[in-house]
Amino acid sequence: MLTRSIPNLLGVFRIVTTPLLVWLILMNTSGGYYGAVVLLLVMAASDIADGPLARRMGVVSPFGVFLDTISDKIFVAGALLPMVQAGLLSSWIALLIIVRDFAVSGLRSFAAAEGQVISARQYGKQKLVITVTALVWCLLAAGFNGAGAPVFQSPPALSLAGLAWLVSWVFSLWPVPMLLAIVWTAFSGVDYFWKAWPLLSSTITPGAKRPAPAATPRKSPIK
Repeated sequence: MLTRSIPNLLGVFRIVTTPLLVWLILMNTSGGYYGAVVLLLVMAASDIADGPLARRMGVVSPFGVFLDTISDKIFVAGALLPMVQAGLLSSWIALLIIVRDFAVSGLRSFAAAEGQVISARQYGKQKLVITVTALVWCLLAAGFNGAGAPVFQSPPALSLAGLAWLVSWVFSLWPVPMLLAIVWTAFSGVDYFWKAWPLLSSTITPGAKRPAPAATPRKSPIK
C-alpha cells in the first residue's frame, strides 16, 4: 500500500522541503547555495519522475494530478523569491515565471470546469527543466564567487588559479540559461493560451458555440 503512494509522497516531499530550500538560499553563504543546488536537483528529479511512476504503477488519481501540478509551482517559487531577496535575480524575472505558472494552472482549472482537458505541452515540460538548470547555474555561480574566486580578471597561467578562473568564467555565463528560461517561460505560456483560445473565445463571445467536451483521457499535469 505504501509503495503505491510513492508518487504522491514525492509531491508532498517537494512541498514540505520548500521551506528548507528558502532557508538555504537566505543563508547567503557558499555552503547554503551549494546545499540549495543539491535540494533543488532532487526536487526537480522527483517532479520529473512521479508522473511516469504513477502511470506505470496504475495509481494516477485526481489528487495526485493536483499535487503534482501545485508542488512544482511551489518549489520553483520557493527558489525564485529568496534568490530575489538575496540579490541574485531581478524581481521581474521571478514575477514573470511565477505569474506564468499560476496563469497556466488557472487556465487548466477553467478548462476542466468547462469539461475540457488541456494536455501537457512539450514546451511546458521543457520550461521546467530549463528553469531549474538556470537557477542551479546561478546558485553555483553565487556559491563559487562567494568563496572569493576571481571572475573578471585576466586568465592566469596554467595552475590551480587558472583552473579556478576557468570554472568561475563558466559559472559567470549563468545569464545565458536564464535568458533561455525567460524566453521559454513566455513562449510556453503563450502556447497554452493559444491552444485554449477556442474555449476562451466561446465563453467570452455572446452566442458563440462552445466546443464539445473533450473525450480524451486525463493527461499528465501541466508543467
